This record gives sequence, C-alpha cells and structure tokens, in this order.
Amino acid sequence: MTSGKNERKPFIALTGRPNVGKSTLFNRLTRSRDALVDFLPGVTRDRRYAAVSLGEIPAEIIDTGGLEDTNSTENISALVSRESMKAVEQADIIFFLMDGREGLTPVDEDISRMLRAMGKPVFYIVNKVDNRHQEMDAAEFYSLGVERLYPISAAHGRGVTALLDDAGEMLEKLGFSRVEAKQGVHGAKAGPPSITEGDDITSELGLPDYDQPIRVSIIGRPNVGKSSLLNRFAGHERMIVADMPGTTRDAVDTLLHRENARDIVFTDTAGIRRRARVRDKIEKFSIIKAIDAVKDCDIALVVLDATEGITDQDQKLIGYTEQYGKACVTLYNKFDLIQKDSHLVKLRNEELKRAKRFIPYAPHLNISALTGKRVERIFPLIDRIYTQYNATCSTGRANRILQRAVTRRNPPISKGHHLKLYYTTQVAVRPPTFVIFANYPDKIPDQYRRFLINRFREELELPDVPIRIIFRQRERREK
Repeated sequence: MTSGKNERKPFIALTGRPNVGKSTLFNRLTRSRDALVDFLPGVTRDRRYAAVSLGEIPAEIIDTGGLEDTNSTENISALVSRESMKAVEQADIIFFLMDGREGLTPVDEDISRMLRAMGKPVFYIVNKVDNRHQEMDAAEFYSLGVERLYPISAAHGRGVTALLDDAGEMLEKLGFSRVEAKQGVHGAKAGPPSITEGDDITSELGLPDYDQPIRVSIIGRPNVGKSSLLNRFAGHERMIVADMPGTTRDAVDTLLHRENARDIVFTDTAGIRRRARVRDKIEKFSIIKAIDAVKDCDIALVVLDATEGITDQDQKLIGYTEQYGKACVTLYNKFDLIQKDSHLVKLRNEELKRAKRFIPYAPHLNISALTGKRVERIFPLIDRIYTQYNATCSTGRANRILQRAVTRRNPPISKGHHLKLYYTTQVAVRPPTFVIFANYPDKIPDQYRRFLINRFREELELPDVPIRIIFRQRERREK
C-alpha cells in the first residue's frame, strides 16, 4: 500500500448514519465547538473542513451530514447524502461511525458494503461506548467482516487516542510525511491597549498576519441565495442548495485560494429569522452561530432578495455589522428578475437607502448568484475594503486631521460646558479606531462625533469602512 511521498495534506472523511456522533468526534479532534451537536438527526447538512494533526502528520478532516437509505432525489436527506458521498470520494482514509447504543442496523450494513467497494482504508468506529460492558456488546459489529473495530466515546475521549495512532500509521503507509510540530501560543484576545497622552502606539495595533486569509461572512434571511453565491465563488457545488428555506443550519467555512492575492475564508451562515419566529432549538443555535460568524469576520456580505425587498429583519442584519464594527457590502441578489421594471428598481433603491442610513459608507452591488452576473466584482471590492479596514495613521497625521476638523467646526457648548479636544492617536485597526482626549468626553454630542468620523474618513481616504472614535478624559498633569 506504500506509495511515493505525497506533498499535499491528506483528507479524512467522517461518515455514517445521521446522529451517530460524527460532529461530536469532529469537535474533539479539532478541539473546538465549531460543529452544532444535538440529539436530533440531520443537524449537520454540509461538509465542514478543519485542520487536525495525526501524530506529526497534518491533515484535513471533513465532517458530513451522513449517509441515509433513501432513493429520493428531491428531499434534503438525498442532498445531504450526496454531499457526504463527495467527502468520501475526496478522502484518503474514512472514519465510518456507528452507534454502539442502537446496535448494528441494516443501513450500517449497506454503508459498509459501499465503502468496501471503494477500496479505500476504512476505520470502523463504534461510538457511544462509555464502559467495558458496552464494549463487549459492540462485538456484534464484527459481523460486518472487519478485522478491527474501534470502540470509542467521542463525547468523553475514550479510545480516541488508539484510533488516531493507527490512522497516523496508515497515512504514513500512503506516503504522507510527518513534520516537526511547531510551538504556538494560544491565548485570549487582548483588549484595547492602555494609552496615555503622548504615546504613539501605531506599531502595536495588532496588524494582520499577511499569511492569514480574509474572513468574509455571508449573512441574510433564509432562502435569499447565500449558498448559491458561495457555490458561484467556489466554482463548484460546495454547499447544499435547494428551493426551500433553512437548508443551511450551521456556519460552514470554505477556503478559497487565489494566486497573487490573499486567500479568502467564506463563512456561509444559516438564514437569520426573527427570534420570536424561531421555535426549533437547532435553528436557535444556528442563529447564534450566524451572529458569531459576523463577530469573527472582517467583512460581512449582506445578501438581500431583490424580488421581495428589504424587510425589518434585513435591517436588523445590517445593524449587526454596525454594532460589531464590521466592514459590510450589501448585495441585491436576483436583481436580474426585476431590472426591467424601472418603478420596482427605484423602489428597491429607496428601501436600501433607508436601511443603510447608519452605514452609508458600505458599498452595494446588484447581482445574480444564479447567472453569475456582476459576481466577479465582489472580489476586487473585498480586497479594497480589507486594505481600508486595516489602515493605519501616524499620531502626527491624526492630530493634524483633528486640528483641521476643530478649525472647521468648533466643538459645541454642551450643557453649559465648553468642550475642548486636545489630542488623538490610533489605537486599533479592523476597524480603524481613534481615541481623542477631551475635557468632558461624556458630554460630546453624537452629531459632533459623526462629523469627526466623516472628516477622518475623507482625509484618510477610507470611504468604504467604519471608523470608530472614542473620547477619553485627559489626564491631569501634576504640578
């Protein structure tokens, strides 16, 4: 089974019936809670990729929605099964999970025969085996004709080490090389730096690692075309796309590699509905994951349905980007279906202007994910916005901008106090953030804050991203 050295990363597919614990094992192997886990079948619907290490062999593990015994070509189960089969076909080795509590089922037997016919290394895993008594009961799975079973508890980690050791040895036999493990430092995100007047800390802004990709979240109401857009980006059918709302339940990452440009990680999120209309527990979790994806991204693509117009919920989604200080692009999808109706186009533009009144800086495109019209314009827009989102400004230049702004419009008298602005410095990027020292920072009106933001945006030539200004009390100097 030995082959020449293989330079690429190997792929490991997790497969099996729904609700046998694939996502639980995925979370354990990746040391995360990225995959939604619940006691309902069908929670995972799309393929999810993550980096893992087996011994010293770096690999990519693929979580799938599972294989089901269905002949239907229309329902979600059939779509999920097709996605799972794509992962199995891509994989170098396969982790086939079965449920030790339920015992061997006819569907397990069918999947086993199918996997055996593919001729790939398969690890037969009996999950939910929490003690020796249950391990003895798992012996019935040997009737599949396998040489070795791996009884494990993905929830508690029992038996997982032996599985990974053997999987690492198999990858070596397949020609994949071990590498020296790199030491890394893992810690919580640091808060804003502590500054005092006179500091120039633009070298400590936490600038991006230029080896890291741009993180872009695709958000929107259910069934507006988010997954179709991602498939168009990726150039192939990456997400499950169907004409029914709620197809995507989890937030799923897709890495897009680009030559001579920074890579992009697209996160396709579950459609976000009003919380009062969300009754299903899994859908509530999906909403939380989608909002988390907005918090973690650099740029949010807010997908709107041009045929339906902008709803209150769309405005709420746009508000999330402003709330968390994220760069944003609004997209009217399905615009090709209304573009010949000039009255409707005018109406949609008016709706968009009202919805974006708090983020007028955010660019907008009219697209069709289905036909691909204008989709190619999104990539240069992402690159331009990301550059602005990480822009820096020296303390000297920032203070010159502040001085010109104050000369143009003096701070107003607020509640009997004459406001004075003394000094500013940039304290963060993503978005560009400035602290301005003042005598009464808590009395500066919001409209004057907006005036200053617009002045900084204009002079720094950052037309497409949010800018934050924080007012702080000037420290008193000791006499």
